[in-house]
Amino acid sequence: MIKPSLRGSIPSKAEAISEIASLTRPPQFLAGKFARNDVKAQRSGMTVTHQVWMRCSLACAEQGRGLTHPNPMVGACLVKNGKLIAEGFHRFFGGPHAEVEAIRKAGKRARGATLYVTLEPCSTYGKTPPCTEAIKTAGIKRVVVAAVDPNPKHQGRGLGILKRCGIRVETGILRREAELQNEAFLKWVKTKLPFVTLKMAQSLDGKIASRTGKSRWVSNVQSRNWVHRLRAQQDAILVGKNTLLKDNPRLTVRNGKLTKTPWRIVLDERGESSPSAHIFHASGVSVLACSRKFLSRVSKKFSRSKVTLMALDSSKGEVDLNQLLRALGALGIVSLLVEGGGEVAWSFFNAGLVDKIEWILAPKIIGGRTAKTSVEGVGINALDEASKIRPTRLTLLGDHLLLEGYVRS
Repeated sequence: MIKPSLRGSIPSKAEAISEIASLTRPPQFLAGKFARNDVKAQRSGMTVTHQVWMRCSLACAEQGRGLTHPNPMVGACLVKNGKLIAEGFHRFFGGPHAEVEAIRKAGKRARGATLYVTLEPCSTYGKTPPCTEAIKTAGIKRVVVAAVDPNPKHQGRGLGILKRCGIRVETGILRREAELQNEAFLKWVKTKLPFVTLKMAQSLDGKIASRTGKSRWVSNVQSRNWVHRLRAQQDAILVGKNTLLKDNPRLTVRNGKLTKTPWRIVLDERGESSPSAHIFHASGVSVLACSRKFLSRVSKKFSRSKVTLMALDSSKGEVDLNQLLRALGALGIVSLLVEGGGEVAWSFFNAGLVDKIEWILAPKIIGGRTAKTSVEGVGINALDEASKIRPTRLTLLGDHLLLEGYVRS
C-alpha cells in the first residue's frame, strides 16, 4: 500500500517526544504511524512504553544518517521512572557509540535506569571500547534492543554478556523499523555488496531530456534540493559516460551543510570521458571503471589526473556490474546511488542489481520519439519479465511527485 507522506518512515525527534507526552491517553489514540503496532504489542503483553521510547531512539539514530560510514546508525535513550534522562546517537565513525554518549550525559543518574537502543550493544574492542562494559559499569538494570547485530560473528554476543551480568534484556522492539533504518548496512554485512538505489527524474511521458538532448531542468528546485540530501546519505554515486559527456555533472553534495563527500564513479568501458571533466577535479575520490582490455590506453589518457582507475571484465560494450559491486563492497562502500541515464538504468535492472528506486515524476509532457527515456537498453520481450516494484511511499516535492519503492526479487 502506498502511503502519502512528506516524511520518512522514521519519526522526527519532535514527533517522538510528542508521542511520549501522549502516554496518558489510551493506546488507540496514540499519534504516529506506528500506533497500530503499539496496540498489537500491548495485546501480546508488550508495554506501549517500550514502543514509544524505541521510536525516540530511532529518531536519535536518524541524526547520524550519512555520517557513520561504514558503521550503522544507532540511537539510544536512558529512561528512569518513566522519564527521559539522557539520549545519544552515533555521530561519526570512530566516535562514541550511542549507548556511551547517553550514559556519559546521564552520569550517576544512569544507575537503575532502562536503556533503549536500536541495535545490539557491541561487545568487542575496535575504534572504541565495547559498549557492554560501559553499560555494566553504569549500573543499568535493563536493556531493550530493537535489532540484534547482523554480523554472524557478533550476533547475540553482547546480549549474552549483559544477561550473564544480571541485566534484564529484551529484544525485537520495533525490529523491522530498526532494520529498515540500516538496510544498506545490513545488506553489506551479509553479502559484502553495496545497497543499490536508482534515482531518476522524468516527465509524465517518461522522458529525461528533449529530442535535442536538453535535460536542464526536467525536475524542479525542490526535487534538486532533495537529491542533494539523498547524495549526502550515500557512500558513492555512479553515472555512465553518456551522462558525463552530455551534462558534465559535478555530482557533489550542495546542501548547505558540512558532510562527507561520496565517491564519484563513472562507467566508461573504453575511457572516452575527458580528463578535464568536472567530476575528476572536485574534492574527494573519483573512480573511472573501464575494461581491462583498454586499461593501458586509458591509463595513459588519465596519467595526469587524480582519477582512480578500476579495471573490470567487459562484454558487449559494458563492464561487468557484478564485479564492480563486489569490488566496491570490498572497499567498504555500503551504499551506492545510481544517477546514470536510460542505458545505465537498464543495465542495472537487467543485471538484477537494483534494490530500491527513487523516482521523481515531473508534471510535464516532453514528447519526441527520439527523446531519451528513463530506462532504455534492449528491453524485455514479454511483460511478465518486467522488473516489479513494491511502492512504499509517495512524497510531494513542490508540484513534483517522488515515488519510492523496492524492486521485488
